[in-house]
Amino acid sequence: LSARGLAPCDVFASASLFDALDTPTTVVTWQAIVDSQYNHHHCGRATRVAYDALEGFVDATATAVRASNAHKFIYAYWPHYDSISHGHGCTSPQALAQFAAIDAAFADLLTRLAGTDTTVIATADHGFMDSPPDQSIDLSDGPGLAALLRYPLSGERRIAWCQVQDGRVGEFIARARDWLGDRAEVRASNELLEEGWFGPGTPHPQLAERIGDVALVMRDCYTIKDWVPGESRHLHIGNHGGASEDEMRIPLIVANA
Repeated sequence: LSARGLAPCDVFASASLFDALDTPTTVVTWQAIVDSQYNHHHCGRATRVAYDALEGFVDATATAVRASNAHKFIYAYWPHYDSISHGHGCTSPQALAQFAAIDAAFADLLTRLAGTDTTVIATADHGFMDSPPDQSIDLSDGPGLAALLRYPLSGERRIAWCQVQDGRVGEFIARARDWLGDRAEVRASNELLEEGWFGPGTPHPQLAERIGDVALVMRDCYTIKDWVPGESRHLHIGNHGGASEDEMRIPLIVANA
């Protein structure tokens, strides 16, 4: 996208959170993304520190805390529990092993920060649920639905946004409800906006455009996806972005070191 002239500031209307803080900030993140276009925008003027393994994650975080006695804010991000949960499922042996490793690393970090008067907060940006392959729906199986769209589906597999051709929204909704039945709730996107699904605050100026005309809110463990030419036919077992309790509830762990 950057090669085509699209910059992060063209997409993200808000400034970096770290630039709004009146204290020195450090972002500790995985080396593969530390210098990405998005990360440059996300981190703002914060100092970026890379790591390549869980031990390095703990080392870099502890080092950032102990670098000075000055008041500061450190944001440390670990992405692999998410990717493992997507690929294998959030209840899989692989995900449980990763969770145990993170738990041990958190304990190690608290030990290494003992006596520094640091508040350590562990949280996540979303929950998770597993969707078996037989509950993964392909939009192309819906009779005539893909032909009524202006663009491919956007959003998440658990809530998909549909940009429908002008004058055909009612037809699309009727067909989608008939096909999906009790597997999904088919809603006009502006109804979700009016009901406050996106939370408080000033919305992005393009929010209404981005959520399209119709929302496919998947029920139970169902997901929905379409595919563009050349796209890898990958299947996510673990998913998020829907309205289930497992997807919306996230951990909040606060410890003092």
